[in-house]
Amino acid sequence: MTPTRHSPAVVAVALLLAVLAAGRRGAEAGGDKSDCSVAQTAFSECTGYVAGLDDEIPPQCCQGLGDLKDMAPGANQRRDLCACILSEMLAAGKVDSGRAAGLPSACGLSVGFLPTSPDFDCSQIP
Repeated sequence: MTPTRHSPAVVAVALLLAVLAAGRRGAEAGGDKSDCSVAQTAFSECTGYVAGLDDEIPPQCCQGLGDLKDMAPGANQRRDLCACILSEMLAAGKVDSGRAAGLPSACGLSVGFLPTSPDFDCSQIP
């Protein structure tokens, strides 16, 4: 049995929308767009699961979360990365709040800056 995979065209469109949205958000927030692109790429393997499209968390998702954690030593970095990840989630079209909230624990990580809903306020990240 083959695992459920999304067509490359769908993934490419979702990533393009995420990059465009992040560019606007990054410009408004004064964030570093290159860090935002790296964060979105690191999180991209998680979007199918968080959107409810994939039944299981891909191993690459957990690796990406670990990379994100390493990218955010300070509060400002955590807030900026949260905003970038949120735009990636929204570009996927749907956010399953339960899956988003449980993702760090399922990966065995403590990542306290992942958005857990479409209206998540990244400015409140400590």
